[in-house]
Amino acid sequence: MHNLRRFFYQNKNQIIKTMAIIIFIFLIIQLINYFVKKNSEKEVANTKSNTITDKTTTISGSDKGLISEQSAITGKDLSKEQLNNGVTAINNFVSFCNEQNLESAYNLLTDECKQQMYTSLEAFKQAYYNDVFNGEKKICTIENWAGDTYKVDIKEDMLSTGKANDYSKQDFITVKKVNGEYKLNINNYIGYTQINKKTTKDNIIMEVISENIYKEYEEYTIKVTNNTENVIQLDNTNSTKTLYLEDSKGMKYSYYSHELTEPMLTVQAGQTKEITIKFYSSYVYTKNIEYIVFSNIISTNGQLSEKIEFRASV
Repeated sequence: MHNLRRFFYQNKNQIIKTMAIIIFIFLIIQLINYFVKKNSEKEVANTKSNTITDKTTTISGSDKGLISEQSAITGKDLSKEQLNNGVTAINNFVSFCNEQNLESAYNLLTDECKQQMYTSLEAFKQAYYNDVFNGEKKICTIENWAGDTYKVDIKEDMLSTGKANDYSKQDFITVKKVNGEYKLNINNYIGYTQINKKTTKDNIIMEVISENIYKEYEEYTIKVTNNTENVIQLDNTNSTKTLYLEDSKGMKYSYYSHELTEPMLTVQAGQTKEITIKFYSSYVYTKNIEYIVFSNIISTNGQLSEKIEFRASV
């Protein structure tokens, strides 16, 4: 013990210098580690604020609100260009509504959406804007659903309103390129297709003119020409199963029989009548409708009547 004490006093200055150097190096290492950790945390924070990462995809911050590039229906990815165009159009629409610039928001709708859903700016304001926005700012998340149709969840913007409520509006919005501009079909309206396909049988001509597709149903407008000498009634509305759509897989989709009356479905001899029929057919991107089937047409001549089946090609 005496020798150790003597060694310390003889080399005290050297020992103190050595310990000081060790402590200084340790402090430098700790300081470097601290700054490295802070820098890493900052980079992670910046990455989180500018990107949204899910199990399959990384979305850049420019695609505001987009939570998935992958279709929820087909499992396929859209191209970056298609996604950017679609998401930008939807975000522009929400921004215009948040700014209460209703005319600009209304101008982003397709002509078919205006015709079928909102025939005027005032109708759009009363039926859509007041229901969804009503003077308050909203935020949205956007998910690629199928093709050019997106599932959009519109929610309360708590940061701007200072309120916390559970308001949520789920919409399916379809983006269409019209004359070089991207337009929208909103409020679950998917779109319009001109068909103009004729089928003739037993002196009856049926022309399927067009279809309007919504998220939960489809509407077909048909023109029926009765070239027989009898009165024909396309259905008696007693059952929804006697008038239906049929797809390429043989699946059947019945019609809204309560929205039509027997006089509406009656065509006199020599008469041409236009009728719109709604069907219980939810939108499926891959579904291919082939026929409108009238399995219970009643043809009447005086007291005699017979039943006719007619399959109108779509």
